[in-house]
Amino acid sequence: MAIAACCVSPASAQYALPTPYAAVPSSRPISETDQSREMLNQYGYCIMMQHLGGVQRALALPDDGAIDRALSKLQTDDCLFAGQLRMSPALLRGAIYRAMYLREFGYLSQATRATVVPANGQPGEELDSAPSTTFGGCVAKLSPDATRDLVTADAATPFEDKALAALRPALADCLPPKQQVRLTRWGLQATLAEALYKRTLALTNRAKAVGTK
Repeated sequence: MAIAACCVSPASAQYALPTPYAAVPSSRPISETDQSREMLNQYGYCIMMQHLGGVQRALALPDDGAIDRALSKLQTDDCLFAGQLRMSPALLRGAIYRAMYLREFGYLSQATRATVVPANGQPGEELDSAPSTTFGGCVAKLSPDATRDLVTADAATPFEDKALAALRPALADCLPPKQQVRLTRWGLQATLAEALYKRTLALTNRAKAVGTK
């Protein structure tokens, strides 16, 4: 699973008026790649906050190509305080899904998540009707807590490293047999953010439907 990376180019910075959620370079001593990953997540969150209705309409479209085209039209320099950010459509889509997950489900406590998003094989799994035929959906189903931890983690932190270590068994179980796949932290977070958002939304809607009967 190789997904094109993106990068920040501070040397050719184009400054814009800052917004409350604009992507800004980290003050932490991290690599340029990790700096870019962190800024991409901030950028996605800023776009979601500034264009929530447009983002919601985009994510409701029927396929990735249509979603990517709609999201590309929402990009704005106002969400980038300094530098130039270049990314593949898949990475931007993942950053947007991450932002939507944080907005809609980031408040859930672990106890609440256990009732809405049951772990594999635990009571309440009858609510688990979300598809798991994709790689990301499979990982999110087998290891929901570690998936959430990785998706919500800041780049280059011990929390991210711990989440990735916890995910390794699920990653191995969900890969097609004998298929060589190159996973990057860029692509993995983007893939799992999309899968986690869709899965949590489906399970939450199903739980609400069951609760109203």
